[in-house]
Amino acid sequence: MLYNIFIIFFIINIEHNANAAEDILVQLPIGQIRGGTRKTITGTNLYYFQGVPFAEPPINELRFQAPRPKLPWEGIWDATQERSYCYQMTSATPDGNEDCLFINIFTPQKPSLNGSLPVMFFIYGGGFIEGASVEINYGPDHFMDYGVIIVTFNYRVGPFGFFSTGDDVIPGNNGLKDQLLALKWTNQYIKYFGGDPNKITIFGQSAGAASVTYHILSPKSKGLFKAAICQSGSALSAWAYQDNQKNISYRLASFVEPEFDIHNASSMEVYQYFENVPAEVIDRASHRLYKLENPADLQIVQGFYFAPVVENEHEDAFITKPMYEIWKSGEVNNVPLLSGVNTEESLFYTDSDGSTEAYAADPLLLIPRGMHLRKKAEKVVAESIRHFYCNNGSFLENPRQLIKYFSDQSFARSIIETARLHSRVGDVFFYQFAYHGVLGGQTDKSVEGFSEDVRHGEEISYLFRRNYGGLNTTDLTKYPEMDQIVQKRMIKMFTDFAKYSTPTPEPIDLLQNLTWPKVKPDNFQYLDIGSYLEIKRNPKDVMFKEWKKLFSKYGVPPFYTY
Repeated sequence: MLYNIFIIFFIINIEHNANAAEDILVQLPIGQIRGGTRKTITGTNLYYFQGVPFAEPPINELRFQAPRPKLPWEGIWDATQERSYCYQMTSATPDGNEDCLFINIFTPQKPSLNGSLPVMFFIYGGGFIEGASVEINYGPDHFMDYGVIIVTFNYRVGPFGFFSTGDDVIPGNNGLKDQLLALKWTNQYIKYFGGDPNKITIFGQSAGAASVTYHILSPKSKGLFKAAICQSGSALSAWAYQDNQKNISYRLASFVEPEFDIHNASSMEVYQYFENVPAEVIDRASHRLYKLENPADLQIVQGFYFAPVVENEHEDAFITKPMYEIWKSGEVNNVPLLSGVNTEESLFYTDSDGSTEAYAADPLLLIPRGMHLRKKAEKVVAESIRHFYCNNGSFLENPRQLIKYFSDQSFARSIIETARLHSRVGDVFFYQFAYHGVLGGQTDKSVEGFSEDVRHGEEISYLFRRNYGGLNTTDLTKYPEMDQIVQKRMIKMFTDFAKYSTPTPEPIDLLQNLTWPKVKPDNFQYLDIGSYLEIKRNPKDVMFKEWKKLFSKYGVPPFYTY
């Protein structure tokens, strides 16, 4: 996905330098940095500081370990251009760098200690195996018109971020710990950029949204943010947790060195071995592992090969208890939550690997691993799921129903349940994004039977400036009028939530003078965001009740995912 990104980096950096009116110096307690300034297409000032190190390079003995805070530096750090992103497991050739833990700050006001702007701290998606905070995907420009600071950063993905030996030698979750350190850095230093550390909202999409919910669940993140936004993801999503990480990590070792004794090697031997392996060798091996995915082990259904784990209790542990059970107990970081789904998330599904035939032939594949079924219940549950989606037919006769299954299994069910659980302890505002516009960049990929539905990731283009994959949202006036209206609504509600902890603090014409209601445990209201805004009840109600019944009747707790 990101193999040609360095070329685009070069182009973007030339554009930045051409538009820079002056260098901007900021003195931090750990060193001085030089940023730049430019105008957005609407004429708003944008002060940028890119590629600022927030951690020591996670190399050599720090590989597979929790990040260490960046030590002070001498001189002026050049923060006028993007730096390296992390290795990408999905790339066939080594793509990225191990030295990748950098943070970016974008603000509409010249940095000053007198500032008090709200801060929106963004975590990118990519299934925990790819992703990077690059402007071609996550340009901050449109946010600058709304008086907020945008912070983006890189965290380790794939084996570099989530390798685990299942014990205290390599506990795992280093990607989440990178996020935690970046969040601490923001709390400590954002005041030097004119931001208010007491007004930090964390938000993310897909795996970034799942990451946001992990921070809601983790005691380590307590007090570091005051609100959260989750777009199409949750820690309760099946793909956002890996319960077989030790075996997967050891298998990666065998890909790196076929003679490596994965059955008898100790965790310390694994750690010491990998400490000296070139990063690009690990990256190539991880891609080989990634390519082994098959219909019986779809990562989007069963869990990405390198993803968060539940750690043993130790000083640096990020999460130590089953996620669902934590939320059920109410022992979470009680912050306002804005969360939602797109109408048909899994429209990206294609049958290139024969999944339709596999799921039609073996209904047991339909059972979520997180249900922990007893053996005698498996056939009953599998047949119940098949019947719900196909009645008396099969997925071969109606493959569109498999798309619906994947949307529900991988996204909707867990995200709705997350909102329901959190509504018992805090304010929750839930949405369904239902506008399939040109701005989403997917109108040329409509699937028969779903021509008006919205797939995973489309809403991102209504928030960030994007210039990638044939989509350029720099100049919004080039898009249909309704696309522009929906974009203004989305970014207005998201930034108002960051400012006021509610997405509709007052009635305005742009938002049809409505007030977005909170989710209540006994009254699940949500906002349907289409060409018009409409308040509805109980999202995907028939589906959710069916799965709720199956989990209640046959599932065996404790549950990690849902």
